[in-house]
Amino acid sequence: MADRSWRNCQQRSNRTSMRHLSDSSHSSTNLRYAGAYTRGGAQAAWPGSKREDHDSTFGGQPSQGEQDMRSKRTARFQSHLGEDKKSVAMVSFSDSEAAHLNGDPIVGELNDMCSREEAKEREMTRQLDKFEWKKGTDPRNPEVNLALATRKYQRSSADKAYKSSHVRSLPACWRTVEFLMTDILDFDCNPKPVFAVQSVPYIEVYSYLRDRTRALRVDLHLQQPRSTTQRVFVETHECCLRFEMLSLYILLGSGMQNNGQATEKYDAKLGLKAISQTIEPLLNAYTAIREKQLAKSILAEAMGDFGLDDGAEEDYCSPWEMSSHRYIVLLLMSFAPDEVSSHLSKISREILSHPHVSFATKVYAAFQTDDYATFLRLYRDADFLSAVAMSGVADLARLRALWLLVRTYPQPIGDKIALARLKNMLAFASDDHAKSFLAFYGLQLVIDKDADGGAYVIMPKKGTPDANQMPLLQGPAKLPDKCEFPKGADSLLVAKFQCLGLSRADIVFGGADPVPPEVVAQPEVGMEVMPEGEQKPCDGQEGMAAPEGQDVPGEADGDKANAADES
Repeated sequence: MADRSWRNCQQRSNRTSMRHLSDSSHSSTNLRYAGAYTRGGAQAAWPGSKREDHDSTFGGQPSQGEQDMRSKRTARFQSHLGEDKKSVAMVSFSDSEAAHLNGDPIVGELNDMCSREEAKEREMTRQLDKFEWKKGTDPRNPEVNLALATRKYQRSSADKAYKSSHVRSLPACWRTVEFLMTDILDFDCNPKPVFAVQSVPYIEVYSYLRDRTRALRVDLHLQQPRSTTQRVFVETHECCLRFEMLSLYILLGSGMQNNGQATEKYDAKLGLKAISQTIEPLLNAYTAIREKQLAKSILAEAMGDFGLDDGAEEDYCSPWEMSSHRYIVLLLMSFAPDEVSSHLSKISREILSHPHVSFATKVYAAFQTDDYATFLRLYRDADFLSAVAMSGVADLARLRALWLLVRTYPQPIGDKIALARLKNMLAFASDDHAKSFLAFYGLQLVIDKDADGGAYVIMPKKGTPDANQMPLLQGPAKLPDKCEFPKGADSLLVAKFQCLGLSRADIVFGGADPVPPEVVAQPEVGMEVMPEGEQKPCDGQEGMAAPEGQDVPGEADGDKANAADES
């Protein structure tokens, strides 16, 4: 054993010595080459034919074989290197198209709602929507009706090229908007005989319109910056915004999301995403129009109108811009509260002081300062689309107002409140809606024909079993963060929509927007003038016009109970 151990130690020692000798030999060789190069240059360090190999390796004169290889590589890519560079937007599969564009932005040349090539391609690949089918066609292998087909949204990709012949012109874009909102939007309740299908739930109508309006926005964006300040660009985005808000009401606020015929459910997140994709270009268009008008006014002042084209079309200024700003602020308050402050900081003082926009800022201030009586009063008095934008936090405001009421009544003696008063205070338009909300949170209702509203709500005395079982009274001593009441039809929104007396298309085209103050007709001679002391309703707050003989829900008894509510 001792001899074996001795031999192992000896072998390890020998291997270590060999490594040291190898390292030292490499070091000495490098030192000799370095010294020779210092004294006599490359010829002394690498004499003979080895110099050529070294020069080829370290950047000297390449060999003939390497020269031939480089020549072949250059010839292989010569055609690619010789091509003229083009901007990404102008790359096309058609050389003839690229030749006449000369680097300018795309200008739509398609005057139809959908190109024949796309329609036939989608027919072959079975990507037609049921609204585009030819009447009487086989649903298993449908044929396209070119008169009803509209461009489908296609995701962009790095290698995707847009051709001017496949991009709709601005007039064609607007004709598509009119077709979609007039013939398709109300198809669930008013089917048209020209279509192949006659029974379609609104969720499928919405899915189709969301895709086609997105394709419309793509066609308009491809023609920027020329299209940005055009009337079609602005009005199309305004219609898309109203369409998404109207769909938010139809699928959530009116309780239609539970339609048994629907094969899919409404995803509020996708709807809000579509709204955000509409808001940004719309705000940019408003800004671009103002900047263009300012630049033209400065130029006209400096040059005295010299050189300006008097026959040019006047710049379009949307009369619904302030209404859109109002909707955007209210939507952000309801669904993205963290972004409201940054959005308001970007708005000019002139816009913020407009009555339509100041209404939205009052609503936001009331909600942020826990003034829920004022918030619900403004919700009750708002126009239809503004109320839809506020509806995202309406139930939470109702719950918090009820929580404050329950926590502040005289508990040692108990109390009772008429149902009509609570209904007005919490901005309900129907007794059933108010009763279901109150019962959900454990409040006891007692039917009494003599009470205002036919019933009253019991506020139990402290220490009684009813008080101990009331969730709002026994829960944590802080305002609720979330409303658990099932989302469904909001009676106030339903009543406002019914009082409008407008079709869905009228609402999308701006018929339900608050009337701009600058277009309100002034009293003429001989017309009845309002008596002194009476005030006109504030523009934007009473924007919902009720049909003759009907009152706006919640306003008939609003003034009667406002003092009691706000106290």
